[in-house]
Amino acid sequence: MKKKDILFVVDERRMGGVSVLLEDILNMINLNKFNIDILVLHNNGEKLTDLPKEVNLIYGTKYFSSIDYTLKEVIKSFNLSKIYHKFKVILDMKTGNIKNTIRRERKKILTKKYDLEIAFKDGFTALFTIFGDSTRKIHWLHYEYKKVNPNGKYDKLFKKILPEFDEIIAVSDGVKNAFNEIYHLEDKTKVIANVVDTIKIKEKAKEKSDVILNKKDINFVSVGRIHEQKGYDKLIKAINQLKEEKILPKNFKLRLYGDGPQKEYLHELITKYNLEDKVSLMGKVTNPYKYLKDSDMFMLPSRYEAFGLVIIEAMTLGIPVLATENHATNKIIKDKINGYITENSYNGIYLGLKYILNNLDELEKYKQNLLNYEYDNETIIKELEGVLSNEK
Repeated sequence: MKKKDILFVVDERRMGGVSVLLEDILNMINLNKFNIDILVLHNNGEKLTDLPKEVNLIYGTKYFSSIDYTLKEVIKSFNLSKIYHKFKVILDMKTGNIKNTIRRERKKILTKKYDLEIAFKDGFTALFTIFGDSTRKIHWLHYEYKKVNPNGKYDKLFKKILPEFDEIIAVSDGVKNAFNEIYHLEDKTKVIANVVDTIKIKEKAKEKSDVILNKKDINFVSVGRIHEQKGYDKLIKAINQLKEEKILPKNFKLRLYGDGPQKEYLHELITKYNLEDKVSLMGKVTNPYKYLKDSDMFMLPSRYEAFGLVIIEAMTLGIPVLATENHATNKIIKDKINGYITENSYNGIYLGLKYILNNLDELEKYKQNLLNYEYDNETIIKELEGVLSNEK
């Protein structure tokens, strides 16, 4: 049987859940069935390097060089080429010329027609895929659309093109339901949960960490993009309130790994509240797992979260998670059994952290209940291969 030619389209390859998921999918499916290419529209970021040798990476033209940046970010960069190309994309989107432009740029990049093309990131990749000539087209959804709609600025255009996809895959029921409240494509939409390469996580966690933790400390940790979505600002304010109320233990430590647009603001908050000895911004890392393994608890104070990949990563390493309530956490964490779920608000984060710090023996109970934690990849991989093969 002839292998199917499949193209995954992403906008960039920065650290984040989408890039990690794509790496895990391609490392875990049976590649004997498929010829896989990945098109990265803008070669920006450090991920998609841990791929099987059979997978081929392709990069976009200069036209897409600012596709993963906001207009504000591009203007602040003072890069004239990026600014020009950003305005060119915006003009094409507003005038409707985007269809012709994408078809022209595709001819410069792609050398064959694909059996299946997957727009693997919400937003622009859907346009790139739908205006192409691939035999079958799928759109993968990662956003919680009621909280943030990446298509919002060009809603009319997306409402026109999204029904043209053969199938739309959401990473959770919450993502699917929120998407369909806007686009009403229930007949095309299905849910496939994310695969998580737990073997990779455990292997990378064995690497020696260059951060030596004091075992007498209460070591809390988080990994993620330093962005408003993640709610780290609320977490820091809650820590300060506990400190002012003299509830925060002297040996409490929180390390935040990651980078992003709120990093400077978080640094200002830490300085303002004199929390330098309590909260550390550790910066971007390529292997976060070696920094997680010896921690007492993982913090996920997100305002919204579509799937919660980091929850599964932490729990795979036996680390309980304190997280705000959303579609992701409710599905993964067993509240007060192997982790703790708080109300999704500032007060919820404050009360949740206060409860854990006043009941540290709970952490040991959660850890014991995570000793046999296993994520069900086998079922998900069968579903994935069925979709890629077009087997009903």
